[in-house]
Amino acid sequence: MHTDENKRYDRRNIASNLQRGLVTAKEYETYLSKLPDASDKVFNPDEERPENEEGLGGGDDPGSASRKAVPPGGRG
Repeated sequence: MHTDENKRYDRRNIASNLQRGLVTAKEYETYLSKLPDASDKVFNPDEERPENEEGLGGGDDPGSASRKAVPPGGRG
């Protein structure tokens, strides 16, 4: 079976690839250790939101009505 190299360590495939022997646990650990640290991108609800995110997704934004989804086959 052909395995796409770009998806070899994909989290949706890794359990199967480990079980079938396409990837060893050591190879997977090495792959994980080489990933960049993205901890600064994690959302922490206890911290204040940056100013540029205020109003996003909120219903009290005056322009939010124009951004609502239109139902299929009709106008909103």
